[in-house]
Amino acid sequence: MKIKRLFDYSLQLVLMAFFKLICPIVRALNRNYRNLWLISERGNDAGDNGYWLYRYLQENQPQINCAYVISKDSPDYEKVSKLGGIIYYRSFKHYLAYYCANYLIGTHIYPASPDLILFYHLGSAGIKARGKQVFLQHGITQANMEWMYYPTLRLDLFICGSVKEWEYINKTFNHPNGVVQYLGLCRFDALIAPCEKKREIVVMPTWRGSRYPDGEQFKETLYYKTFQSLLDSEKLAFLLEKHNCKLIFYPHIEMQKNIGYFHSHSENVIMGTKKMFDVQTLLKESALIITDYSSIHFDAGYLEKPLLYYQYDEDIYYKNHYHKGYFNFDTMGFGPVCRTETQLVDQIQQFLESDFKVSEQSKQRVHEFFPVRDDKNCERIFKTIQSLR
Repeated sequence: MKIKRLFDYSLQLVLMAFFKLICPIVRALNRNYRNLWLISERGNDAGDNGYWLYRYLQENQPQINCAYVISKDSPDYEKVSKLGGIIYYRSFKHYLAYYCANYLIGTHIYPASPDLILFYHLGSAGIKARGKQVFLQHGITQANMEWMYYPTLRLDLFICGSVKEWEYINKTFNHPNGVVQYLGLCRFDALIAPCEKKREIVVMPTWRGSRYPDGEQFKETLYYKTFQSLLDSEKLAFLLEKHNCKLIFYPHIEMQKNIGYFHSHSENVIMGTKKMFDVQTLLKESALIITDYSSIHFDAGYLEKPLLYYQYDEDIYYKNHYHKGYFNFDTMGFGPVCRTETQLVDQIQQFLESDFKVSEQSKQRVHEFFPVRDDKNCERIFKTIQSLR
């Protein structure tokens, strides 16, 4: 493993030297590589802040030379191809664009790179591409993530989606003045657009780390046993039937490889996958959102949606996954916190019987967390990136 990692780093250093040598010539000869804004998410998807910024640029700022990096076999490929400017992930053209670009923009670090983890380690050592590093984030940061501290993480723009997040990161993560800015998340623009509402409850638990077991071992985990028990709940099945409501179980994308192990006897329960549903559409159309610690709860808050937290493994989660940051779910959360299945199902029942009414306390907390709630996030981010020149 160490030998392979050393080989990968050495190869990237050789490629970096090569492309840094030829890119000035390429930019001089080919205008497609001049003043380039290179945008991506993980490299195999387009449904988050990267996609929405790219769409905004293509539709509203045609003077900007931008391209989107995505793999050809991605389920989102056709959606992005309609906008034009696609570059295949990890292709020769991707490497060329990465080292030619003026701006490297993405939801993950290091943005738009051919390998997020590898380039993160190179970047932490001060070895990176020429382009300005713009971190859109793929959700509002709520935990204390030391690997995002400066100088381990070196960015030119670190975008925050809320004022309290900005205050925490600006104070704690040690980035130079002006790097961390409260501008909003790109996807929020489309999130608040009018849409049809459905009688659907969406359950969206986050992942539990890259070392979490797969296959048959997955069925022995507390995560599996907890959510399978919920899906087996006779009371929940009765409530869904009585109130003519569907429940969509949609685990984090990193956990969906094990979704085949989950099942339900209720016709009102659906096992959701990325191929079946778009996350934003689910959030907008749903009547109630249930999550654990996922930053998706901030999207629910931005929408002023009914929200429940199911935190059955709080001590384990913060010990093995992320460390607590500034956000206290009990005093700042946008809905009730449940720690047992009984509490959760009882709260679901209350929402069903009140026709999904949001409490005044939850509304107040949302307004304090998001003093600005509009559809100008992409516009603000675009203008700020331009100012980096």
